Amino acid sequence: SVNGAREDSNNYLLDGVYNVDPKLNTFGVRPPVDAIREFENLTSTYDASFGRSAGAQVNVVLKSGTNDLHGSVYEFYRGGNLDARNYFAPANEPAPTYKRNQFGFSLGGPIRKDKTFVFTDYEGTRSREGVTRITNVPTLAERSGDFSQSLFGVPRNPFTGLPFSNGRIPDILINDIGRKIAALYPAPNRATSFANFVSSPVQQDRDDHFDLRVDYLRSQRSSLAFRYSFGDRKLFEPFAGSGFSVVPGYGNDVTRRSQNAMISETHVFSPAFVNDLRLAFNRVASAVRQEGQGTSINRPVGLPELSGNPRDFGLSFITVTGFSPLGHEGNNPQNSVTNTYQIIDTATYTHGQHLFKFGADIRFAQQNAFRDVQSRGLIQFSPFGQITGNALGDLLLGFPLLTGGARVDNAQHLRSTSCNYFFNDSVRVTKSLTLIGGLRYEYNSPPVDAFDRANIYDPATRTLVPVGTSSVPRSGFKADKNNFAPRVGLAWTLGKEGNTVLRAGYGVYYDQLPFAPGEALYFNAPYFDFNLYFSLPGLPLTLNNPFPSFFPFPLPDSALAIQRDLRTPYMQHWSANVQQQLGRSRVLEIAYVGSIGRKLLSARDINQPAPSVRPPGSPFVPRPNPFFDDITELESRASSNYNALQARFQQRLDHGLAVLASYTWSKSTDDASNFFSSAGDPNFPQDSNNPGAERGRSNFDMRHRLSVSYSFDLPFGRGK
Repeated sequence: SVNGAREDSNNYLLDGVYNVDPKLNTFGVRPPVDAIREFENLTSTYDASFGRSAGAQVNVVLKSGTNDLHGSVYEFYRGGNLDARNYFAPANEPAPTYKRNQFGFSLGGPIRKDKTFVFTDYEGTRSREGVTRITNVPTLAERSGDFSQSLFGVPRNPFTGLPFSNGRIPDILINDIGRKIAALYPAPNRATSFANFVSSPVQQDRDDHFDLRVDYLRSQRSSLAFRYSFGDRKLFEPFAGSGFSVVPGYGNDVTRRSQNAMISETHVFSPAFVNDLRLAFNRVASAVRQEGQGTSINRPVGLPELSGNPRDFGLSFITVTGFSPLGHEGNNPQNSVTNTYQIIDTATYTHGQHLFKFGADIRFAQQNAFRDVQSRGLIQFSPFGQITGNALGDLLLGFPLLTGGARVDNAQHLRSTSCNYFFNDSVRVTKSLTLIGGLRYEYNSPPVDAFDRANIYDPATRTLVPVGTSSVPRSGFKADKNNFAPRVGLAWTLGKEGNTVLRAGYGVYYDQLPFAPGEALYFNAPYFDFNLYFSLPGLPLTLNNPFPSFFPFPLPDSALAIQRDLRTPYMQHWSANVQQQLGRSRVLEIAYVGSIGRKLLSARDINQPAPSVRPPGSPFVPRPNPFFDDITELESRASSNYNALQARFQQRLDHGLAVLASYTWSKSTDDASNFFSSAGDPNFPQDSNNPGAERGRSNFDMRHRLSVSYSFDLPFGRGK
């Protein structure tokens, strides 16, 4: 988060062109340090030539070749031989693995002296790290039906209501599927109660990146550049994350391939007029697949596969209270490929005391994806199921408390266009005073499905409606066409010495939403049909038919909706700072920085019942629309507020010492800190009928932050 903006509100540029994965607004390619010539990080009140995002603008410029051949070769290695042993790892087993290699090279030089130059680089990373987790698994006796020594007590016989004799479930009563599922657990390897299993499977990471840049000086007035950047990563996570299986075998394979290409032409029409035209292509292909994708574990144990597509095969997510879950994460597999085509033209014109900057930035974006949520289903066992009073006992008898799963047919084909135009004027009023003013206009077409193969909940009809019909736009919401963003600022040098500079600025900054919220189009019936099942009187739910095709008491479906007049989020930034030179090499800067966010994306359940007493004879409090369960609506209602005192002290190398120190004292408040937060905060209101009650400190709020870096030339050695 930068100056109160959300973590997905930053814009990443590589050589001045778009370098973002629009699915979640994360970076595209990440060049190695040895390839970077310079970088610029604009955090507040920047001019109208920058936009798309309301947070920081991070612009990285890669190196170019020169008339001289230059390069570098490097490798960094870190091993775990000298590391302290993991306290939780079994003492009778080898220490968890840790090895990391980072290596690469860079090379630049002339192809044709004074005319054509080339620069290339490569960096690879190989990492192997043992990830230690502790959990609880059934003992060998428990999984065979012997609970006489179990810490969870003896299961009750569902036919008599009494505990099983001698604490043992008769073998004839044990369900064959339940027995096979219990056998999927590894054997305990620790004698610790409720934490009898520890493992350290190896997380493997392979990451490669290379860049190629060619510069060509056509003439004194024209220069061409071509650059291609490529990144490819393959990560194996032995554990899917918090709340999922803590025994090996159910991890994730994460792949990501990113590409960014640019062709630019800089033309000097006159000493006062320069034009820069850039054409760019950005592609990010990312996927998360369940470990062992394509191999069914359900079928060997006797469970059905909900999906007929082999990419979904694996093991249903099975929870047994008191023990580690089994099975693969329900959000996977998922795969997305985003393509962005960009045309950006920027002209700079100097006239008298004015420096004009104007241009256009046009982007065409696509996302082709699938996300097979709950395609393997879920199965829950709980001691509160009123079968045996013991979750593992219910598993062995084959009586789950709850099951569920989805039939998925919702391939994604999102399309969007962005048109941005800007004009900026920097005028030097006097030798000591410069004023800056600009205006930017941004239009982001709402993402639509290329084939209109989507449904959305319509509050007017209280039903699901195909997009593009019945006055429902193709995207589910209307386009926002009034995104004008003014920017103003000044720089004023005070005093005859010119050692004090006052700067101030204000601007409006729009924030283009990622593609991911647009995926709401694809998670309504019939393209996404999720169902829950549970036992009914006289009709128990069993492992022999965990996902029944006929269920006499179907629950209402959930639905997704989008606010019809959804607005583009925006922030207002302002700042004022004083910069004072101290001596010949030191600078002190003190600033006040503030921002407010408006129309920020958030969500709530518009079908949440008001607090009330359950009607007699009803199993639940009725919802406003009884034909649906929760109805999650995406809304532009959230807001934020940020204020900070920021100080920075810098000493350039002087007497062998260089120092950079920064301090921030800030406070950030909001009622939804993000839509997709990496911190795990769902940002969903507890009371959807009163979302204003959610206002409080942002989940990224950090009251004090101090950062100090320095370098010092030792006063001895050669040359001292």
